[in-house]
Amino acid sequence: MTRLQDVDSPDNPHTLNTALSQTIAVQTTAESGISKSSSNSFEGSHETEKEAIETIAKDDFPDGGLRAWFVVLASSFIMAMSFGMCNSYGVYQTYYEIKYPHVRTNILSIIGALQTGLTMFLAVPSSVCMVYIGPQAVVAIGSLLACLSFMFLSITKSVAEVFIVQGLMYGIGSGLMYVHSTGVTFQYFKRRKALAQGLITTGASLGGIYWPVAVKRLINSVGFAWANRIIGFIYLPMGIVATVFLKPRIRVQKRKPGENILGINFAVMKDWKYLVISFAWVLYLVSMVPGFVFIDLYCLRAGVSPGFQKYTVTIMNSCGAVFRILCGFFGDKFGRINITIPSLFFAGLFPLVLWLPSSLQSSPSSTLSIVFVVLWSCFASMPIALIPTVIGQIFEGPYIYSYLSVFLVLGGIGDFLGPILGGLFLPQGNTHNVDGFDNLAIFCGVISLVSSFLMICMKLIYGGVRGKI
Repeated sequence: MTRLQDVDSPDNPHTLNTALSQTIAVQTTAESGISKSSSNSFEGSHETEKEAIETIAKDDFPDGGLRAWFVVLASSFIMAMSFGMCNSYGVYQTYYEIKYPHVRTNILSIIGALQTGLTMFLAVPSSVCMVYIGPQAVVAIGSLLACLSFMFLSITKSVAEVFIVQGLMYGIGSGLMYVHSTGVTFQYFKRRKALAQGLITTGASLGGIYWPVAVKRLINSVGFAWANRIIGFIYLPMGIVATVFLKPRIRVQKRKPGENILGINFAVMKDWKYLVISFAWVLYLVSMVPGFVFIDLYCLRAGVSPGFQKYTVTIMNSCGAVFRILCGFFGDKFGRINITIPSLFFAGLFPLVLWLPSSLQSSPSSTLSIVFVVLWSCFASMPIALIPTVIGQIFEGPYIYSYLSVFLVLGGIGDFLGPILGGLFLPQGNTHNVDGFDNLAIFCGVISLVSSFLMICMKLIYGGVRGKI
C-alpha cells in the first residue's frame, strides 16, 4: 500500500487543503467505480478506503500539460473565491459596526462565522454531490450562489438580510466550491503535486491580500451597494473559468443503490488520542478566528496609523501566507508537531504580552499594536497548515478518510464558534475606544496556550522529548 505521503504530499502549506485533498483521494473510489462498501459494514468501508488509496498509486498521472495547468488555474480561482474572501471578512465586520451600531458585535460576527464554518462543514456533502452530478456542476452551482450573494448584499436593508445572503448564501456557495479545488487537480499530479498545491493555495493567499483592499476602496469611492455589485461581477467570470477548466480526468461513476454515501467510519472517534488532537485543533480555531475578524476593528478604535489601518487585513494575510509556506518546509525537516507546538505557544503569548498591554492603555500605542498584528498573524497562521498534516502522519492507513472527514467537520465547528464567543467581550455600538479588547486578548491567548499544552502531551506520547514527529 502506498504511504500517506504519496497520496497527499506533506509539503502542502495550507491546512484545510491538506485535509480536503485526503478526502478527495478516497472519494475517487466512486469516480473509478471500485467502491463496493455496504452502508452498515465497518469492514467493507475499510476495504473501500484501502482500494481507493491503492488505485491512486497505480494511476498514470500526466504531471503537467496544458489541460492540467488550466485545472490548476481554475482551482486557484476557486480558492480566491472561497477562503480568500472568507479571510477578508474583517473589513465587512468593521463596516457593519458603523452601519448597525444597535447590533451587538458578537451577533455581527456570526456572519463571518457562517462563511468559514460552512466552507469547511460542507466539504463532505459537496463531495457526495460530486458523485452524482460531477465536480464541474457542483462548482458552477457554488460559484453562482457566491456571485448572487454579493448582488443581493448590495440591496440588503437589515442585518437579517445580510445574515441570509452573506452568511448562509455565500457560505453554502463557498462550501460547494472549495473541496474540488484540490480534488480534481490531484487527478493530474503526483510527482509535481507539491508544486500544483502551492500554486492552488496562492489563490487563497492572493485573495486574502487583494479582496480587503478592493472592498475598502470600492466602498469609499462608489458606496457599499455598488462595491458589492462590482465584486459580484468579478466573481461571474472567475466562476465561469473555474467551471469550464476544472475538468476531471477520471469519469465520475454514480454509486449503486445501497452503497454507503459518506463512507465514514465514526468508530475512529473512539481513539482518545485522535480526540485530543482534534480538540486542540478546535481550540486553536476558536482562538485564531476572532483575531482575524476583529483586529481591523481594533486598529480603527485604537487610532492606529490610518496608513496601516487601511491595510490591516491585507498585511495579516500576507504575513500568514509566507509563514504557512515556511512552516511546511520546517515541519518536514524537524517534525510537524515539533513546529506546531511553538507556533501555538507564540500565537497564545503575543496577545498576552503585546495586545493586552496595548488595549489597557488609555491611548493605545500604535507601535505596539502594529508589532502585535505582524508577529501574531505570522505565528497564528502556522498551525492551520500543520495540524491536519499531523493527523495524516499519525493516523495514516486505510481509515484516513474517516479520520480527516470528522476532523474537517470539527474544524467547521471551531470556525463557527470562535467569532461568536470572541464578540461577546466587545461592547455594542460604534464606540471610539478599545473597551473589551483586553478581555478578547486574554481569551485568544489562553485558549491558544491550552491548545499548545495538548499538543505537547501528544508530542511526548508519540515522539518522546527529542523525537522528530
